[in-house]
Amino acid sequence: MEKKISHLNMIQSIITRMGNNSFALKGWAVGIMIAVYAFAGSSNVKAVIVTLMPLIVFWFIDTYYLMLERKYRCLYDDVRIKDEKDIDFSMNLNDVKINLDEVKKYGFFNIFFSKSVLPFYLVCIATTLVIYFVKF
Repeated sequence: MEKKISHLNMIQSIITRMGNNSFALKGWAVGIMIAVYAFAGSSNVKAVIVTLMPLIVFWFIDTYYLMLERKYRCLYDDVRIKDEKDIDFSMNLNDVKINLDEVKKYGFFNIFFSKSVLPFYLVCIATTLVIYFVKF
């Protein structure tokens, strides 16, 4: 049982790291958005592009981290049901057996438009457009 617990702890630490990376990316996205606005200050199309580019890049990276996190959760479940003698400490995601009904939830574009990623970045993009083009 000790080998299984050690392997599960290894996987859990990766899952935690992916969640922390996702959280940090969201913080950086907001920080860059505010910094560019502070320096640009006016409704400038170049400033909008400079603000939107990092947001979109962070959106892709955040999606990638969430995709990896979901795959490691699947690995966690796979290891959880293994016998103690079958524990080999493999972290290879290609060996994980995924139920065919759940394959869609591991796809990049399904995660890109998921309810855990899409609203945050849409709000950031909408906020950017409102800040630059709506006069208060």
